[in-house]
Parts: sequence; C-alpha cells; structure tokens
Amino acid sequence: MQRLRLGPLLPLAILLSYPIVLNSQSLDPSNKGNNPRQQPVQHHQEQHQYQQQQQERQINDDLLARVESHLRPLLSQIDSELFVTQLGGASEIYNSGDLLAALPVVNDGIAGSRFYLGEEGVDLGWEYGLVNLAAFLAQCMKETIQYDACDENNWDVVNNVYPLANACGQLGQSYQDYACPPGEEHMQCNVDPGMRIEATTHAKWYGAPPGLFCAPRADYPWVGIWDYNYWCNNPWGNPPEVCSDYDGQKAGRFDNSVSVASRGGRTDVEGCCWWGRGVIQTTGLCNFGKLNYYLGARAAAEGRDAKYPNIDFCKTPDKICSSDEHTELKWIAGFFYWMKDVQNYNDDGWYYETELHKFVNSGMKDDSFIDAISGIVNRGCHNPPCATGEVDGLLDRRANFHKVLAVFKLPSSSARPPSTLPPVPVPSSMSLPSLPFNTGDPALLSDLNGFLQSLNSHRSTLEKNILSYQSLEGAMVLSDIYTFDSLIESVAHAHVYGHAGNKFYIGPAKISNIEDDQSTADLRYGLVNIAAFLALSQTESISNNACDEYHMDSIDGKFPISNSCGQFGNNYQDYTCSDMAEKAMECPVSPDMDVTAVSSGRYASNPNYGHRPNFYCGPGEWFTGAYHPDLMFLQEGPFANRAGRTNVKSCCFWGRGALMTKGVCMLGKLNHHLGAGAARDGRASIFPDIDFCANPGDICSKIRKYPTIIWDIAFFEWIERIQTYDDGDFNYIKRLHEFADGGMSDFTFIIKVSKILKEPANARGTISFSDQKRSQLYFEHLLEYLQLKDAPPSLDSLFRRNSSPRQQTTGHSLW
Repeated sequence: MQRLRLGPLLPLAILLSYPIVLNSQSLDPSNKGNNPRQQPVQHHQEQHQYQQQQQERQINDDLLARVESHLRPLLSQIDSELFVTQLGGASEIYNSGDLLAALPVVNDGIAGSRFYLGEEGVDLGWEYGLVNLAAFLAQCMKETIQYDACDENNWDVVNNVYPLANACGQLGQSYQDYACPPGEEHMQCNVDPGMRIEATTHAKWYGAPPGLFCAPRADYPWVGIWDYNYWCNNPWGNPPEVCSDYDGQKAGRFDNSVSVASRGGRTDVEGCCWWGRGVIQTTGLCNFGKLNYYLGARAAAEGRDAKYPNIDFCKTPDKICSSDEHTELKWIAGFFYWMKDVQNYNDDGWYYETELHKFVNSGMKDDSFIDAISGIVNRGCHNPPCATGEVDGLLDRRANFHKVLAVFKLPSSSARPPSTLPPVPVPSSMSLPSLPFNTGDPALLSDLNGFLQSLNSHRSTLEKNILSYQSLEGAMVLSDIYTFDSLIESVAHAHVYGHAGNKFYIGPAKISNIEDDQSTADLRYGLVNIAAFLALSQTESISNNACDEYHMDSIDGKFPISNSCGQFGNNYQDYTCSDMAEKAMECPVSPDMDVTAVSSGRYASNPNYGHRPNFYCGPGEWFTGAYHPDLMFLQEGPFANRAGRTNVKSCCFWGRGALMTKGVCMLGKLNHHLGAGAARDGRASIFPDIDFCANPGDICSKIRKYPTIIWDIAFFEWIERIQTYDDGDFNYIKRLHEFADGGMSDFTFIIKVSKILKEPANARGTISFSDQKRSQLYFEHLLEYLQLKDAPPSLDSLFRRNSSPRQQTTGHSLW
C-alpha cells in the first residue's frame, strides 16, 4: 500500500531535568547488581533520551560528513567557477568556506526542518543531498551571486525613477505586512518605527542606487528618488562636486525635494527595514521573526538552544549581511527559505523529494526537475507559466544547475540501484484531483473532496483554537506535532483506504445498515464525526502537545512512577481483546521490554507539574517510587499506583497519539494491520519498520519520519471502537445521525462517546467528570468552528492557570 506522508520533519524531544533525592537504600553497596533500577530514575530516562538523540544525530552527521568530504577537494573550483559575478570575477560576498560553515547549522535543523542531505542505508544515498545542494546553488547563482548582492537592491523603476520608498516593498509589495499565519504570530517581529538601518550591499553599475534604508518619519517626513542620471563627479563645477554617497559611486544623487511614492504607495521609510537579505533574499516580519525565534536572541532569552544568542534578527536584521563574526548567516537565511518552501513543496502531484529521487535514479539527465524548481523559486509553481508569468532566466538557471553538477562531479561513475521513492503526501492545497488515489469510485472522491475542502476552509480557525496548546508562559501556541496538514493527510487515507476493512465516516450514501436518502454525502454527518474525534483528541493530547501519556493520577499529592502500568486504577496490560478472533493479534507481554516515553505532558494544565518524569518500563522486580510535584523531587519507594503496582515490569503499553491509544489489544491490532506484523505476513503495511508490540515507543520517537502516525493510530482506534460501537442501547452512527438531525443540542451524545473511548470493557477506572465536560465544550466549539451551530460559551476557562513562583519560562516546543 502506498503511504502518503508530509514533507516537514520534526525535531527531537527536549528532555526536562529535575532534582533527584536518593534514600540510603539506593546507595547501599549490598544492593549493587541486584537492583539496577535503584539508579536515579532521571539517569535512566536521560540515558534513553540521549541514546535516541545520539542515534538520530549520528545518522545526520554521517550524511553531513560524506557531503563535506566530497566537497572539500572542490572548494577552490566552487569559488572560481560557480561563485562568480556577471563581470566574471569571484564574488566578494559568497564563498565556499561560509557555505560549509552553514551546513552543520541547517543539518541540526531550523523550525523543525533540516536541509536534506541524503538517505541512510541507500547506496550512495548522500548524493541525493548533493543534488539538493546543487539545485539550491543554481538558484542562488541566478538570484544573488551573479550580482554580488546580499541586501536586496533598489531595482523597481516607477515612472522612470527609483523611489527611495522601495525599501518598504518593491513591485507593490509591503514587506512589513508579511506577517506569520494564524498560530505562528507569536514568532514574528514587531515593527519598530524608530529603527534606522542602511543596507550593507547595493548594485554597482554606473549610477546605481545606493543601499536601501529605513528611518523614522522624524528623520525623513517623506522621501523622494535616486536620480541615476545626475553627474556627480564634476571637479570643474562651481562649487566642485564629487560622488560621495557610497564608495565606488560614479553617478547619481538623492533627490528628496518632493515626495515620490513607491509602486505600493509609500512615501516614507518608517518601519521599512524588512527587505530581502541573504543568498535567496529572506524577507518580511515572519521570516526574520522565525530566525530570531529559533536561532537568535529570542531563543536564548526564552531558554531554547540558540546558535546565535547575541543576534536579534528583529532589531538588527542587517546582521545577516553585515556580521563579520558569522559570515555564514547569508547562506543560512537562504537555506531557511529552501527548507520551508522548496523541500516541502507539494502540489498537483509534484512532490519535491520524490522528484529529486526520480532525477537522481534516472541518471541526472532530465531538465524537467530543475525547470520545475526554477518555477517554484521564481514564480511559485512547478509548472509555469503560473498566474505570475514565465520563469525569469529559465535557461540560466538550467545551465547553472548542470554547471554545479559538473563541478560536484555528478553523476558519479558508480552504478546506483534505484531507491524506493519517497511517498507523495496529500497536497496542502487540497485540490483533490491531484491526490494519488485510485479508488475506481468517482463519487467517493467527490464526497471526500467536499469534506476536505470544508475542513480546509476553516483551517486557520481550527489551527488557532484546536490544533494549539497553552505554553508555560500563557501564550496559545500552534502544535508542532498535531498539525493540520498531517491531520488532513491521515483522514483522507482513513476514508479512502480505511483501516482493517472499515473507513472513516464522512457521510456516504450507505454505511452498515444506515441508508441516507441523499445520493451523495451529507457533510453534516462527517463534520460531526470529525468534530467528536477532534474534541476528544484535544482533551487527550493536543491541549498538552503530548504524544505519550503522562502522569495525571496522583496519590497523596504524588505521582507513582508505576503510573506507566495504568492510571486511575487501570492496568493497561489487561486491556485485552474481547473478540476471540482477535486474541491472536494481542501483543505478547514481555518482561524484557525497556521503553522510555518521548514526552512528559510538560504543558499539562498545572505548571507545577512541568517537570514530571516521563513514563518508562523495564525488566526486573525492583520497586519504584513516586514523583513529588510540589517539591519537584523523586521519592524512593516502594510507592504503589492506584492499581497496586510498585514496579514497571512489562508496563510499556501506555497511551500514545491523538487519542492516547493504549493496551495490548489495540497496539497488537495496530501491529497486525498497519505495522511490522502486517509486513512480516506479506500484507500491505503503512509502517513496516514499526513493531507496535516489541517497541511501541517508536510511535512517538519516529514522528519525524512518520508525521501522520499520531493521527493514523487514533483514526484506527476511532474506526474500530467508536464508529462500530453498538451495545443495543447506543449505536454510534445512528446516534450521530439523530444528533445532527435533532438540532445538535443533546450533548449526552458526546458524553457517551467520551465514556466509550475512556472505558473499554476491561477497564477498572472511570473517566473523570471534568474530562467529560472538557470534551463536551471542545465539541460545542468545534461545531461552531465548522459552522454547524452557533457559538457556545467561551473556552477561556479551560486555559486558565494558577500562578506559581515555579512557573517555567522555557521554550514552547516539546519536540
């Protein structure tokens, strides 16, 4: 089965540290060798996290090392043949040394994406990374290197003059209005009207305008033009004149005698400091803000790792071009654009990573690959002419690409067996005819198209209000794991292909014994279904940005470490299959399993609990203790959870994913239908390298590889346990229809669904009343967001936090 996936990769989990208090027994030499779990729990968890991080870093570093070792002998040739200006000389701004200095930074990643450097475990897999770099450089050579420019030049001629207000935006644009989309506003820079910045570089032709500049209206109430025809070098004049506005000037002058508007209508330069900079002209409040948020001074101030802690890209965006200490920044700004807009490009069946593999596997001969990239970079589409026109300099870009490949000595003479092509994800545009589905049923695609388009029309509202969580600082932050794109991809797959023979219900003409009068889907039913799914997902996971289940059940104010075995009186090992035909699918309970959770519920409602330890399981009969959230230390045990467990032997089946799917039955069924179990039996498998039984931890630790997995397993459980639920009194699909047709006011429907999800037949505990009410309120709001019902009461009460002197000020991202 082809598995659709999204391009963006997500960074690893950030491990939170917390103080440990040891008792005398844990230091007793007589216990040494008999009780390895008496080592501090923090050490155990950090060791697992460290190993996971080191393994992934090693893969990326190995690819980086291969790419670097290939490039180092070629650096002189790169500088003399590739990084040259229109006049034929070597660039004074761009050089291979700075390029190599930038590669480790973008290999570590920015905003959850890494510069693609190839494939692990594939013959010459690093050459895919070299071709990616070659395509990037081909565009850079056309966009900036040939002009030897780092800052955007003043180039937009309006009525035969160069307005100085072009700093605010050229071709009618307004760079300070390039804000971040909903959910990311917290990252963007603020416009400071008092900023004063002059560009570091500018064009150098005869009479060329000087560098762009910004300044407050107090300095320049209005601005005029650069008069490029003025002869400033006139030593015989009275008085004599010399060209002094910039070094190397041969003609031209500032003329501010009258105000002259840019094409966008600006006649001043206040707050206009956001012009393009770097090798592919990073522009606007959002892009500079994200650089600052992930790499710069803001990251450092908010406790995140910062590569450039002393550079505030919002206050001094000019550092990209002017920094003498970090001359690689001009490259990093371009890589940031490439990773975000080119590597992730996916439209009308054209997905960048797949097309790159096709190009390499076919011998690197076809021009269609580089022509498509040129269209993306220059016109915003892979198949120009787009609405914006033909590609500027298409033949130049194509020639640059082949020149870079030749200098890189590609393709190599070594034979290359074709690699497995990366699967094409659902395009973000959601244009259904381009989806790579072949159902043989046009009506099915038509219904799905309407359903997905309806969701897509509410994207910003859903992201802002549902696919977000409250940070420890109190700000609402867009989730970096529960994303809209991965949700759409997963729900499309769940409806078209289904799971275990059943499909996600969007309101088709027939389902089970329910027959609708319509010949096509009534989207109300499907939208109510997805609203119920998302309401419970918000309650279970999204509101805390958690993939793994985390400590919620406290006893005497402490969290038993053995909560990983089950919370609120449950034992997840006992969540077995009730259907005898499914018994063989159950995960075997192995005493040797050793798994540590990736996430800990850091953003759960009480900020005092921010340092609660991650769940883990491991072999041995030794006891486990408890975590004291108020004092923030680990208390040695034995300390029993609510079900009486005082160890974590075989306790590896806690909840994971959007609905916190848990237990040996559901994880076993996942393995049988979607995972390694299916692959071993020769059946179609979405995740052939994930054994949900032997290592369920891969669900959360491999989100970078499988961004949809946290939705996929949730849809699997929803289809298996909710959509098919019928106990004689409550038939889910029938009640869903009754709810939708009855005015959508009887919320016993969502309360019952909450209980079904949280209380499987063999559960001992019960769902809390507060969880039921939260789910109901989320559900009511989702009905409003999807325009199915009027607005319910505010959600504000769900996000109120108690103030605490220990409230953390760390960064927002759990991953």
